[in-house]
Amino acid sequence: MRPGFRMTIGADRSEIARVNAAFAEFADAHALPAAVRRSMNVVLDELLTNTSVYGFAGREGGGGEVTVEAELRTDRVSVTLTDDGRPFDPFGVAAPDTALPVEERQIGGFGIHLVRRLMDEVSYHRRADRNVVVLTKLLTRGGFMEITTRTQQDVTVVAFAGNLDSNTSPQAQQTLDGILAGGGRKMVIDFTALDYISSAGLRVLLGTAKQLRGAA
Repeated sequence: MRPGFRMTIGADRSEIARVNAAFAEFADAHALPAAVRRSMNVVLDELLTNTSVYGFAGREGGGGEVTVEAELRTDRVSVTLTDDGRPFDPFGVAAPDTALPVEERQIGGFGIHLVRRLMDEVSYHRRADRNVVVLTKLLTRGGFMEITTRTQQDVTVVAFAGNLDSNTSPQAQQTLDGILAGGGRKMVIDFTALDYISSAGLRVLLGTAKQLRGAA
């Protein structure tokens, strides 16, 4: 039997703290990486809050329950959330357009966008009159990093996902140097989906910051 835990909570938002405490205990017992713990805690808080606030809204007599099941495998940790709320696929909502200026963006959707960025796999099923969400975080992502860039007016936004360490810092350096060479003088770094940053990654960022100050 694989290591894991199972618990059921009510629709009250105060119950979310119990889930995070249970996952923290589980993570400590099995020495899960700190980045995995942080990502899963953020995602659990987001999804359980949505279920509590929206999934059971308007239900006569109140009530509702969510079952949380965690399972640890060799290369991943998975968490399954099952609730008896109204049918709702959280991943069927269109992703927000993060390239739009803040004042033009629609309210809502950013929580699920964050869930997608923090997890390696997400899925939704409606099974036996229940919503079933499965979240998976890989434990073997060392050396992986994804970089995306976008420009808002005269500001370049650089988003890092994964690990910014000694293996991936040359990739980051090349991207940032390319922006500077292209005349970019205003830059924002988005760490939302970054799992880990080492001293090598910090050196890249500090070096870029010095170049930007010198060009100001």
